[in-house]
Formats: sequence, C-alpha cells, structure tokens
Amino acid sequence: MKLKYAALLIFMLGCSTQACAQDSRCDGDEGKAVTSLGKLPAQILDLLGHDKTGTSGIADIGGKFNPTDAIIDDSVPMRRLISGIAGHHCIWLTVEYGGVGHYQKKLEYRFSENSWVQVKTANSGWAPSVLPATVR
Repeated sequence: MKLKYAALLIFMLGCSTQACAQDSRCDGDEGKAVTSLGKLPAQILDLLGHDKTGTSGIADIGGKFNPTDAIIDDSVPMRRLISGIAGHHCIWLTVEYGGVGHYQKKLEYRFSENSWVQVKTANSGWAPSVLPATVR
C-alpha cells in the first residue's frame, strides 16, 4: 500500500495538473502534415520570424536557404522548415539551421489561453528569432 502512495507522490511532484492535462491533450491531438509555412497559424509564423528578411528569415520546405557559414547572398535565409505536424492544440516543427554548426532543431508549440507559445523541446532549446551578430 505504501508503494502506491509513493508512486502517486512521485507522479504529483513530477507533473503539475495543468502540465499533465496539456501533455495528454497533445498526445491525443490529431495532427496533419505541414506541407508549407503558409499552412501554419499567423501567430506561429510570427514566432518563427517568417516576415523577417535576409539571413534572419526562414525558407519554406524545399526553399532556397544558406546551409553554410559563408554568406554570399544576404537575401537568403539561414533557416528552413523541413517538416512538421499541426494539430488543434500542438504543433511540432523541424527546422534546419545553416552555419558552421549546421543542424536541425525540433520545435514544439502549444495553444494555451487563446495564444500559441513555444515550449522547450527534446533538445532543450528555444528557436532563435534572430541569428547571433557573428553570423550576420
């Protein structure tokens, strides 16, 4: 019997009621593949910096972007959407970042209190809205 109480206590300490409710809501969220930046809600596009020009912008799936650290054309973005899944309460995106440390980052957004917010992801990072000054 004490083991059950210990397990319940560990669960309660590790997960607040609201956070667990959001997680379970996202797990059951029926998502559809994101085929273009244009399919995302306007607020997500703002969070991604879609309206930014040049190297601070983001290219669409399959779009032209600069995967290297050499900036020959400063009108080409340094980020590109690779894929994503969009549901009613959660959106998961994979974004490719160019530069010396060319890498991909998985981003997660949740709909909470009438707005979309970015949450920490598996690789514990936030989407940089602007590249560091050394890259520009």
